Amino acid sequence: RKLEDFNPIDDNYHGTHVAGIVAGNGVLKGVAPDAKLYSYKVLNQQARGYFAWIIAGIERAVDPNNDDNFEDKVDIISMSLGIYCGTYSDDCGPNDPLSQAVDNAVDAGVVAVIAAGNSGPDEQTIGSPGTARKAITVGAIDKLNNIASFSSRGPIIWEDENGNEKAIIKPDIVAPGVNICAAQYDSAWNDRKCLDDSHIAISGTSMATPHVAGAVALLKQKNPDWTPEEIKSALKNTAVDIGQESITQGSGRIDVLKSVKLEKPLIAKLEALDYTPSEEIDIIGTAKG
Repeated sequence: RKLEDFNPIDDNYHGTHVAGIVAGNGVLKGVAPDAKLYSYKVLNQQARGYFAWIIAGIERAVDPNNDDNFEDKVDIISMSLGIYCGTYSDDCGPNDPLSQAVDNAVDAGVVAVIAAGNSGPDEQTIGSPGTARKAITVGAIDKLNNIASFSSRGPIIWEDENGNEKAIIKPDIVAPGVNICAAQYDSAWNDRKCLDDSHIAISGTSMATPHVAGAVALLKQKNPDWTPEEIKSALKNTAVDIGQESITQGSGRIDVLKSVKLEKPLIAKLEALDYTPSEEIDIIGTAKG
């Protein structure tokens, strides 16, 4: 958003490409071409802003008419944005206000799909709000199932208030994010034309994230009563292992068709979302990976 400008038009040009991947319905089809999109503009023309702006967008998506009744909430929040946290940052990580806002949205019944970030290939480079415990955090692959060098890696490691090291394995899943052809806004990335004069091919976990958001839309259409936890589990447990470490690929490459064919979700409940890296984790149910 520009200062004094509350029109959600895409003046940074990034959102148009992302929206086309989710729900494009022209000569190129998005993953979920019949999905209905709501636009909440939370950054300025230079793609900069404050946590407070993004949190306000999340909260409005959970409560669109601002009446403290969440029955009219959106089904999915897709955010191709983030800030690199760094190791042991006091201001950024799973306990930061932005990540907590994402977890609150999930608790309200909204599926949150978040870009891991483009700070790879080093480890511990996933940005907030991809650090949110309950988000579906998305890394990027190319068309040959190779992890993109820029795709941020996990794990997410921080220290609690007592100085104990804690960790979360992220990303959760990976999806196509290299040279993705989708809608162009105005003259943005004019040197990256693809298909025709209205489409461009660009790369990033920003492009991988809407692939997953579109898959979630398809799952929600088929299974409207599934919870965010069940949808996340369905995507992770049907993912294709591409032979990378979990801190690089999560559960693997998304397999939309396989996840949609599930008759019931595959749930594995961890005793705790946070753990000390040297500890064993008790799993109730079944899990892949």
